[in-house]
Amino acid sequence: MHLRTHGTVGAVIGLWISGPIGGALGAFTGTVPDVDLDTGSVARVARWLGRMGIAGGIIGGYLLNSLTIAGLAIAGGFILLMLIRLPHRGPTHSLALAFLWSLLGGLWLQDPGLIGAWAGGYLSHLFLDALTPHGIPWLWPMSDKRLRLARWRTGSLWDHGILIVSGLIGVGWIGWKMVG
Repeated sequence: MHLRTHGTVGAVIGLWISGPIGGALGAFTGTVPDVDLDTGSVARVARWLGRMGIAGGIIGGYLLNSLTIAGLAIAGGFILLMLIRLPHRGPTHSLALAFLWSLLGGLWLQDPGLIGAWAGGYLSHLFLDALTPHGIPWLWPMSDKRLRLARWRTGSLWDHGILIVSGLIGVGWIGWKMVG
């Protein structure tokens, strides 16, 4: 599915779970698994964040005299830069990384609704990509077998239909909340 479809579906799930902030989190996390698409916009942002994390860890760790801050920032930066190098629809499209992503969100956000939006956006991406002919490796690293729930091509009428319907649902939800 297209990145805009992933972001829109993630936003609608986040809105439903936790309101506008959840919608923003869902839109963001709905696109995160495509960090492994080296030429994509998500990877460009991750590459920039990875470099900033490494530089910030070095400078911040020195200025604050903290090996912990330096180590966490540098490690986070290197992890982001490594994720970009993974094969597309590989480990980032598995339940194992969805679990780790959700755990990270839980540690950071500490609000059940926001954690649900954070995890829901990521999981919506996996579900949508499981609808494509290529499928996804749900059980990686235990198995590379790909789960395919349908054979809808990216950019197909199904992709556009999901985008339009989820966009209408999101706009309808916002309008309903504004009126009610």
